[in-house]
Amino acid sequence: MARPSPPASFPKLLAQLPGQTIVHTRVAARGTWTVTTRGWVLHSRIQDLPGGPVGLRDPRAVGAAFEQVRLEEDELVVALRPTGESSQRSGTSPRGGEILSLRLRPAWEVTGPRRARAGITARGERWEEPPGPPLHASPEQLAAHRASTRSGIEDRLLATARYRCVHPGHVVEVLAAAGAVDEEEFARRGPLLLARMLARGELQAGFLHEGRFRAWDLPLEEVIEHIGTTWTAIGGRAPDRDMIAWFALTPAGRASLGPRSAQALPPGMAGYDSPGVVGGAR
Repeated sequence: MARPSPPASFPKLLAQLPGQTIVHTRVAARGTWTVTTRGWVLHSRIQDLPGGPVGLRDPRAVGAAFEQVRLEEDELVVALRPTGESSQRSGTSPRGGEILSLRLRPAWEVTGPRRARAGITARGERWEEPPGPPLHASPEQLAAHRASTRSGIEDRLLATARYRCVHPGHVVEVLAAAGAVDEEEFARRGPLLLARMLARGELQAGFLHEGRFRAWDLPLEEVIEHIGTTWTAIGGRAPDRDMIAWFALTPAGRASLGPRSAQALPPGMAGYDSPGVVGGAR
């Protein structure tokens, strides 16, 4: 019996992967997940790189960029170009544009934003699901975020952002200081906290390059959907610097602190800034 032909849009989904960079890999009983900067996830039972299977936060993969994605029979083969970061993590030096091959054997699947999915089963059956509606930035969710009242945890994050740009690791810190323990709680509350502050105009998202913050020129719903998608893909309390985005105070966010509020005091002058209150839990 002949195998079904791949859906017409199947190559189009894979075509969105080149140019993305791996930010995290995780391993559990149900397989290995490789996560990219845009929240795309490659999942299979085992993923192989030269030298052996991919492991947790694998230094060979984290920081490497997707050069090409192709199918060899039913295997998904991703050509990875190590960057300076990934070479430093693995203790190797890039040699003349050396390319590594990441191989996923059936069954495997690729998951993108808004539950776009495609894959091949262990029996070689190919399938796909197109993107659906927003999961983190529907009109109703955005309206609720804009109408929300700032919480004490959000005050703490604003206080941190007064003197430096913040990243998801700082969000993990304030949640842990407030008593969060369960991994699912971090995955749920982290993106929600940032979505509320972005929607109220207190923070802006962007890149941090050579110490300079550059805000993204993207619609709010795209920013919030990206944060929620990528945080969920990375999972739990793992998101940290350079994984999803950096965040800076807006003029409105700075004004909301007030010159005399406890949150506006220099580090060490308020409980919110005390190392004894905000620990390094990540």
